[in-house]
Amino acid sequence: MNYIALAIAFLTYSLIAFRGITKIPPWASMFFGGVLMVVFNVISINFALKYINLDVILFLITIFIFSSALEVSGFLKYLAYYIISKFRTPKRIIMAIVIFSGLLSNFVTNDGISSSWTPIMLEASKQLKIDEKPFLYSLAFGVTIGSVMLPTGNPQNLLIALEGNLKQPFILFLEYLGIPTVLNLIISAFMIYFIFRKYLYNKEIKVSNIKMEDVYTAKIAIILLTITIILFFLLSLFNIDILLGSLFTSSLLLIIVKSRREIVRRVDWSIIIFFIGLFLFTGGLINGGIISSLTSIFPPPSSIFIIMLISILLSQVLSNVPMVAIYIPIMYANNAVSVFDWLALAAGSTIAGNLTLIGAASNIIISESSESRGGKGFEFFEFIKYSIPVLIENFLILYLFLSLKTP
Repeated sequence: MNYIALAIAFLTYSLIAFRGITKIPPWASMFFGGVLMVVFNVISINFALKYINLDVILFLITIFIFSSALEVSGFLKYLAYYIISKFRTPKRIIMAIVIFSGLLSNFVTNDGISSSWTPIMLEASKQLKIDEKPFLYSLAFGVTIGSVMLPTGNPQNLLIALEGNLKQPFILFLEYLGIPTVLNLIISAFMIYFIFRKYLYNKEIKVSNIKMEDVYTAKIAIILLTITIILFFLLSLFNIDILLGSLFTSSLLLIIVKSRREIVRRVDWSIIIFFIGLFLFTGGLINGGIISSLTSIFPPPSSIFIIMLISILLSQVLSNVPMVAIYIPIMYANNAVSVFDWLALAAGSTIAGNLTLIGAASNIIISESSESRGGKGFEFFEFIKYSIPVLIENFLILYLFLSLKTP
């Protein structure tokens, strides 16, 4: 084992684990750790470039361009206000937040929904004169639960779809995770209402008419995003790289709309930097012999249950994307490479965000966005108290569906 690689790994994970104290975001820590692997020659420059998966990087950029365009145009804010104005009462608003935020997270990423919808949650609770936490928790749980369903729902799903060499990933995810995800969204919506029922009163909200800032950009982005989703399924069906679809449509979007500079500026570049660092860091772990050592420590990924359980627990320490990046080589080493093994990893690592505050970046985004606007944030142990019943229900539904489908 390379002890320099081990020291860099310890430093990197310490920075991530104690980010609440250091205030250093995970993307900066991971990029720093990846660079250290190169600087201290754990991996050479040539190998470093080979470890960076350009398919993943380019795919994320293309999806973030659509997410940014919908945010810049004001569409995401408009949609949130529209949903609230239609459902009006706190109970129905909670149901709508969970279900709609969960479904939308698959197309404009869970982080994009989290950042753009949090201010509307605060405004709705203010107008209803109720505590904002039921709406904030509904949003946090909704984007996590819903993003299980497709490879584009979150970064770790995308990593699994591409690094796991899944054929027809969109069709596979939707076929095996679509129904349990929709069930989880519906059941969880009722559970969240039950948990927070004492905060909610039978009032109706009155929302003034809100207009989109840039209707033209919103329309073009929605049309091209719809075409992109159709292309994902068609290309997946014929085993053609799905990246071709989003590359074409996202580049076309930037050619057509005038707000292209603002769209590019608002792309979540920190996630891109995170992934570049993650690929370098993982390369260092492999080259330094750490992955092979970990294989003997972790329980072997011998079943769907073990894979889901390990991914949930490890994600609380490493965060879900780094955890998945490290666990993929372990699964290959143990020949756990069936479709159901990969889907179990995707499901477990995603719903891990419903255990602790640090289990998913979207939780941090919602909490910080609320606090920066004078609202309440999530407390660490309070989050666990509310999340555990939801997590258990999510785990059981996903586990049962995958187990019943396993040959």
